Amino acid sequence: MKDMFLSASRKNTAKRLVASTLITLVCTGLAACVSGAGARAPKQLDLGWATTALKSPLPPNPAVAVPAAASAALLNETMVIWRVGDTGQPQAYTSYQWVAPPARLITQRVVDRLSLQGAVLQQSVGADFPQIRLNVQRFEQTFSPDGATSKGNLTLQVVLIRGTKVVDQLLIDLSVPASTQDAPGGADALRQATDQAVEQMAQWLTVALKRK
Repeated sequence: MKDMFLSASRKNTAKRLVASTLITLVCTGLAACVSGAGARAPKQLDLGWATTALKSPLPPNPAVAVPAAASAALLNETMVIWRVGDTGQPQAYTSYQWVAPPARLITQRVVDRLSLQGAVLQQSVGADFPQIRLNVQRFEQTFSPDGATSKGNLTLQVVLIRGTKVVDQLLIDLSVPASTQDAPGGADALRQATDQAVEQMAQWLTVALKRK
C-alpha cells in the first residue's frame, strides 16, 4: 500500500513538473514576441524625388561650393520632430525616422538643384571661390492645439560668401499644410517646403552671384 502511495505521489510530482515546464515555455515565447514587437525598427522617411519643375530655364552659374549644412542640435539626428503649437516642447515619433539627418537631406537637395545650372563642389577650392553656407534652423511638423491640423515648417538661412566676405544672405521661412495628421503627412509637407525653399534659393543665387 505504501508503495502505491509513493508511486502516485511520484506521478503527481512529474505531472506538476511537466505543467510547470510548459507554462514557462509559453511565457518565454510570449515575452519574446512582445520584446520583438517592441524592438521593431522604425519606418524610414525621406524627401523623395524633387517635384518642382523649372518654369523657365535659368542661366548657367559659375561653379559654387556647398559644404554640409549646419543645423540646430535636434536636426543633427534622424529623429522626426513634431510639436503642438510654435512654443510646444519638441517631441520625436518613436515609429518613424529620417533615412539621414535633415541637414544632410537638405544639403543634397540643394546640390541636386544647383547642379542644373553649373558645377557644385563639396568644398571651396580657392580664396575667391563662391561658397554657399546653409543653416537649417527649423524642420518639423507643428500641430494645432486641437490636433485637427498640422504643418511642415522649414526655416533655412542661406549665406553667399567669397573668401571672408559675405556677399549676400537670404532667410527662407515656409509653412506647408500636411494632408494627414501623422508622420508621413508631415514628411510630405516638409518635402514640399524643401522643394519650394530650394527653388527660391536658386532664383536668388542666380542674381546674387553677379554681385562683387
